[in-house]
Amino acid sequence: MKIVTTRRSDYGIRAAVCLAGMAPERVTAAEVAEEMDIPKGFLHQVLQELQRGGLVTSIAGRKGGYALSRPPDQISVLEIVEALEGPLRLGECALRGGPCRWEDVCALHEVWTAGRAAFCEQLASYTLADVSRVDAQLRVGQYETPADSHRRGPRS
Repeated sequence: MKIVTTRRSDYGIRAAVCLAGMAPERVTAAEVAEEMDIPKGFLHQVLQELQRGGLVTSIAGRKGGYALSRPPDQISVLEIVEALEGPLRLGECALRGGPCRWEDVCALHEVWTAGRAAFCEQLASYTLADVSRVDAQLRVGQYETPADSHRRGPRS
């Protein structure tokens, strides 16, 4: 099983990082789309969901645009993901049915619940400011690529 962001969360985090980098200035959707390589049609949906989640504000017109509703150090990664995907702490069964003797709880319940809680705690412990700081360092080549990076090229 892979635990990765959906396209919606991917674009939402990218958009939020862009807004954090431009804060407190307002940024147009076209600027966000260009800067973060996000399709404009999808970006508008994502920005609306971030706005409904109370993370982004917008003003229409020539001097309008999008901005974060709070400072980046007051917005957790968990808040961004949940604004786009819904609550991650749902009580959904990990096994999706099973033997009839599992009507109340499945055999994996405790393990899955603990894993999901740890995942949510990690997302909640990092802020948009943390992610934006890494982005800024990556942009100028000052961030050391972790050894376990999936994008790391072969060593010469």
